[in-house]
Amino acid sequence: MSQDNTVTLRDIAEAVGVSIGTVSLALNDGKGIAPATRQRILDAAHSLGYERFARRMSRTPQTVSILIERLPLAPTSDPFNKTCLLGLEAAARRAGYRIALEFVSPDDHPETDHWTPEVTAGLIILGGGDLSAEWVQAAVDSQLPVVMLDHFVPGIDLPAVVPDNFSGAFTMTQHLQEMGHARIGFIRGPSKYWTLGERLAGYMLAMQRAGLGPDPDLIPPRISRGDEKGYGEMLRLLDLPEPPTAVFAVSDKTALGAYRAAQDRGLTIPHDISIVGFDDIEIARVLNPPLTTVQTPGETMGQVAFDRLLGLIENPEQIASLSPVPILPIKWTIPTKLVIRKSVRDLRG
Repeated sequence: MSQDNTVTLRDIAEAVGVSIGTVSLALNDGKGIAPATRQRILDAAHSLGYERFARRMSRTPQTVSILIERLPLAPTSDPFNKTCLLGLEAAARRAGYRIALEFVSPDDHPETDHWTPEVTAGLIILGGGDLSAEWVQAAVDSQLPVVMLDHFVPGIDLPAVVPDNFSGAFTMTQHLQEMGHARIGFIRGPSKYWTLGERLAGYMLAMQRAGLGPDPDLIPPRISRGDEKGYGEMLRLLDLPEPPTAVFAVSDKTALGAYRAAQDRGLTIPHDISIVGFDDIEIARVLNPPLTTVQTPGETMGQVAFDRLLGLIENPEQIASLSPVPILPIKWTIPTKLVIRKSVRDLRG
C-alpha cells in the first residue's frame, strides 16, 4: 500500500493476484472478466477501503473539471474543442465520472484554494489561450491530479497531451515544396497559443532546410480577429510585389478567411493561389475547393488525456509534487496526418 495509506489499483491487483488492467476493467464494469474474478476484485476493493469503489457503491459520480477559455461561441460550437470534449466525455462516462466545464476570461484570476478534492477529482486544462501560466500554476498548487490537453506552458512540468504540431506543419510545407511551390506564405495564429507556435516553427524549419528562407515578408503580423481571422493577413500577402504561390494557414478556420480574401480579389483556388490549413475540421471537406490540411485527432486526444488523468486519480503517488521521488511528467504527442484534397496546384512541369 502507498505511504499515505491510500489504496490504489496496484494494491487490489496484488491482493487478488491479477493485473492492474483486470482490476480497472472489473471496477468499471468492463467485459471479458469471469464473474468469479470480478467478484473477488470487488470484495478486495471493499475490504481494503478503496475510495472510488465506495463512490461507485453510493452512486455518487465524481466530477472532473475542464478548464477552458471563454470564447464568443459555446465550446461545442468550436470545431476542434468539440472533438476533444467528445473524447473526454466518452472516456469519463466509461470510468463512472462526469465532467464540468469551467470558463476562464482574460480578467479572471484563480482564487486561493480554487479547487478542493471534496468537489473535484482532477483537472484538465484544455486549449490554452487565456489559461495563462497563473492558472496553470494554481492548478499545480492545488495538489490535485492535472493534465493539459492541446496546451503546455514552458517551465511548468505537467503531463500534457498535444498533437504533433511541429511535424505536421513540417510535412505540409514539404508537400507544398514537392508540388513545385517555393514562395510559400504563412498566416500565423495568436501568440497566446503555444501549440500554434509549434506549427510556425515546423514551417520555418522546412523552408530553411529547402534553402527558401524563411522570408519575413511571407509571415505577416497578425491583424485579423474573430470571424475574419486570416482575411487581412491574406490580403497583405497578395499585395506583396511578388505574392506567394501558396499560403499555409495555421488553422482551418484561418484558411477560411484566406479563402474569402482570395475570392474577393477575384482569384481562383488553386489555379491562381494554393491554400492549405491545419486541424481537418468539418468545414475543410465542404469548402470549394475542399481544403488540403493536417488532421489532428481531437477525439483521440480527449480520450488519452482523460485516461492519463484517471491514472493519476487512481494512483495519487504518481503526482510528482506529492512523491518523495519526483516522477518526470510526460508529454504525449499524438501523430497528425496529411490530408490531400483539391486546394493545391501542382506547379511541376
